[in-house]
Amino acid sequence: MTTDALQGQREWLAGEVAEFEDGGRKTIQIAGDDVVVFRFRDRYCAVKNVCPHMGGPVGDGMIISRVEAVLTEDQRFVCERFSEDEIHLVCPWHGWEFQLEGGECAGDPRIRLRMFDTEVREGQVYVIA
Repeated sequence: MTTDALQGQREWLAGEVAEFEDGGRKTIQIAGDDVVVFRFRDRYCAVKNVCPHMGGPVGDGMIISRVEAVLTEDQRFVCERFSEDEIHLVCPWHGWEFQLEGGECAGDPRIRLRMFDTEVREGQVYVIA
């Protein structure tokens, strides 16, 4: 852990970039809480490992692309497809889905995961809290 005295922020070393495969994750401890750091499509994000629904270990969940409905001009259903832009984290307890970037719940945007900023410097991944 390091501290930036000017901004009052703290940062925790999550690991070396080489430790994170694409789609991989790693759990670290921050102030006694489990925080899961994800690498997906060469981006990093960090989330407190607690689902706001019922406290499940959301960081252990499946990572999937958001499912989108394809409709005709008159709003008739054609098929479903996976989004190439929006990735979801699915809580393993009850299936609640959250955007992996931003933490917003797919079913109710007022509900969010506790997210942390991440930063990559000199081959190291840091979580900023």
